[in-house]
Amino acid sequence: MRQPVVWDADLVRNVIAPEPFFVEKRGKPTPQFHFDTVLVGSDNRELYETTAQEVVWAAMEGISGTVFAYGESGSGKTFSMMGHDAQPGVIPQAVDDVFNFIREQSADREFLLRVSYLEIYKEAIHDLLAPAQQEFRIHEDKKRGVYVSPLKEEIVTTPKQCLKIIQRGEANRHVGKTDYNERSSRSHTIFQIPHRAGAQGAVMISSLNLIDLAGSEKAASNLDRRREGAYINRSLLTLGNVIAKLTEERSHHIPHIPFRDSKLTRILQNALSGKAKIAVICTVSPSWNCGEETINTLKFANRVKQV
Repeated sequence: MRQPVVWDADLVRNVIAPEPFFVEKRGKPTPQFHFDTVLVGSDNRELYETTAQEVVWAAMEGISGTVFAYGESGSGKTFSMMGHDAQPGVIPQAVDDVFNFIREQSADREFLLRVSYLEIYKEAIHDLLAPAQQEFRIHEDKKRGVYVSPLKEEIVTTPKQCLKIIQRGEANRHVGKTDYNERSSRSHTIFQIPHRAGAQGAVMISSLNLIDLAGSEKAASNLDRRREGAYINRSLLTLGNVIAKLTEERSHHIPHIPFRDSKLTRILQNALSGKAKIAVICTVSPSWNCGEETINTLKFANRVKQV
């Protein structure tokens, strides 16, 4: 017997609604969640063009941007961001677009492109390109905003070189088997492309952040996974709190936004609080077993949309 799904998607109106039997079981009215775009399936090209491409182009024109994926472990975040050879994800497609832009503009501008790749694992920062480095600090100044140091940055001149650096970093990432995913990302990763462009004496500096968040999930049966999950869920809760405060700030003066409550939100402070562009990809599973986390993800996405 086919297992019922927990939500229904209206791709014309870009609405997701939990199925009545799912919410009625909990004695709650049936909510509807409206989004900018709702996609069903695994077409990473369509995903990139409808969510991230505009942010990438803006970053190359001098407006810093951030793209991140949020959702339960096993719901498709890493596939959406990284993909595979037959279905490249957001990050490899963004890399291609960055170099396509440079080729088209190289007659008028000079570009310097660098990349860095870090992870946040149990509230500790690790450089995926220099795993031997141990001590990292988060700094802030008026010119650069919030940044991590010392973080290895490598100059790149081709998409192939850039993708090889990503592969090198992925090999150093913390992953593990969970109750919900055979190979689950146990850390948040931030692939950053800071770039400098000059033309007619003017210099333009901006940065593109491509982020794969660790999956939110229920308490695991394995002790190590449970400890990791506690750190992950705490940082994701802080991210949700920050976004909720930013939403309130639109209509009321909020004196304090808790960016410093986690490494993730502190590093994302520039992206969330400034004039930077941001795109959020929220992934949800149709499985009945994932119902609670699906509702939590939809609520998170609904809050983000209002920032």
